[in-house]
Amino acid sequence: MTLAFTFTPADVGVIVLLVLLEGLLSADNALVIALLVRHLPPRQRRNALLVGLVGSFTMRFMAIVLATRLIDFWYIQAVGAIYLLYLPIKHFKARKQDSGEKPLPKAGFWKTIALVEFTDLVFAIDSILVAVSLASHYQEESKRIAIIYIGGISGVVLLRVAALVLVRVLERFPGLEHMAYALVAWVGVKLFALAGHSLTLAYDFGWHFPEMPPQLFWGVTGLILLVGVVLSRRAPRRHDSSVAATQAEAEDEEVSSSERG
Repeated sequence: MTLAFTFTPADVGVIVLLVLLEGLLSADNALVIALLVRHLPPRQRRNALLVGLVGSFTMRFMAIVLATRLIDFWYIQAVGAIYLLYLPIKHFKARKQDSGEKPLPKAGFWKTIALVEFTDLVFAIDSILVAVSLASHYQEESKRIAIIYIGGISGVVLLRVAALVLVRVLERFPGLEHMAYALVAWVGVKLFALAGHSLTLAYDFGWHFPEMPPQLFWGVTGLILLVGVVLSRRAPRRHDSSVAATQAEAEDEEVSSSERG
């Protein structure tokens, strides 16, 4: 298939929004992976991260291939919308709960790799579904697939290159994380509306469910971005000293556990 097309300013806006979401969601992914491997000795930790990198590429490309094959099925769009709506619900619900949870049992090397691979798979589905939703309105299949591929590749690159910076930003500005999940929820609403539209096109109900107008989608998106930035600037920030102290405590704990092993 030939990818012969040009990008318009609107396409650039979709890509910028997708890269923003990919960056923030990839930061969460990197944080989860770091917590999964932190109990391993340094050499095994590096090996686990390397295997996780390979798994990240594999999982995301598999998700891209599946997405491009299943993008036109309304029930896939509906399931994707439900999943995208579930993610922010789980996120904000967890924020309301107490943080005093029992620590996870320390897994062995291969079990840790399996957990890392599963995490990559979950985040791959997450990011690709976001890309599918943002690219769903394109009638030209080549451009639609290109948008999905750009989203998937940017997710893999940002996961390993910019994740540490984004984690630090999220620690200083917690509102940005909330903004990312709010955007994911809004994208889920858009995908759910598209699923209803596709369903009424596939079956003759005598009426058609309308697609979400682009003006409405981008207007609410801009409002979420504006509110998220304002709240993140007003929220309390963590100082470098507290972040460094937390990292030092984690390193001391890892050294002591390695010596005991």
